Amino acid sequence: MRVLIVFAFLTQNVICDYDRRVITTLKYSKYSTTPAVVNGKPAAEGQFPFLVSLKEPVQKMEPDKIVWKNLCGGSIIDNNRVLTAAHCFENNEFYYVRHPDALRVVAGAMSTDLIHSGKTETTRELQLRSLKKVLIHDHFSFPANDIAIVLVTEPWVFTENVNAIKMATKVSDYAEHCVSAGYGRVGHRMKDTISPILLTAKISTMPRWRCSLVWEMNMNSFICTDSAIADVARGDSGGPLLCYHTGDPNEVNDEGVLAGVVSGKNFDKTTLYTRVSAYHPWIEPASSAVANIPDLKGWVELDWIILGLE
Repeated sequence: MRVLIVFAFLTQNVICDYDRRVITTLKYSKYSTTPAVVNGKPAAEGQFPFLVSLKEPVQKMEPDKIVWKNLCGGSIIDNNRVLTAAHCFENNEFYYVRHPDALRVVAGAMSTDLIHSGKTETTRELQLRSLKKVLIHDHFSFPANDIAIVLVTEPWVFTENVNAIKMATKVSDYAEHCVSAGYGRVGHRMKDTISPILLTAKISTMPRWRCSLVWEMNMNSFICTDSAIADVARGDSGGPLLCYHTGDPNEVNDEGVLAGVVSGKNFDKTTLYTRVSAYHPWIEPASSAVANIPDLKGWVELDWIILGLE
């Protein structure tokens, strides 16, 4: 008697949320596909005076009481500009680029929770500004050229807790002396809780040759990290990668420079930062120049997880 055994395979179509785009095509994957959990510590007051939180309104309780939620991070680079990630504004056909006045930028706050009228304010605890304009890199196509500049309506008042950060101008490797900070979730899963306070984590970066080898393409416009120990999470997009002892011409007294902007993450525990020094000509005030960025057509084959949008 012959017995015919039929194996049935069931497949299920999965529709991913906007912020669940995940890099899956590293050819030589070493790690499991479980996202890393942030191993962050509470930041000290004044430790990151340049760090801001881009906030969107989520609930109106009373005419002068609005609940604001963290959308992305950013870094103050002069008295009226903030550097962040372009993909923070990508949702709903770049709605917030067309309507920047709907968002707020908060500096100096140690907590992410905010119930506020939304009116411009400067106090000892925090400074709140409206957005005047959002400038997206002309060649942005996530994750390529994932960089943007936010202009605020009124200048920041620089204090011990609110100040600008010097930007890296020299393309180089950053060894082990880097940190990142943000108000994102304490892990990469949507069910992970949102940090109520500012967290910071030491970040281990890869040299450029290794990053390019892993991705099999020119990665000089990115900074790659091996985030097996500590990492950034959802809600941290646009936030800073601060590196010390860089030898950069802009670094004074080894106080650190803004080396990267948090962009995206893959399942292989590799977080990518947009390399600030590669975009120095574009960032310069009143400059319409575009940095000499490598052609990144290979990105069309990749799926990503976006860290900033809930």
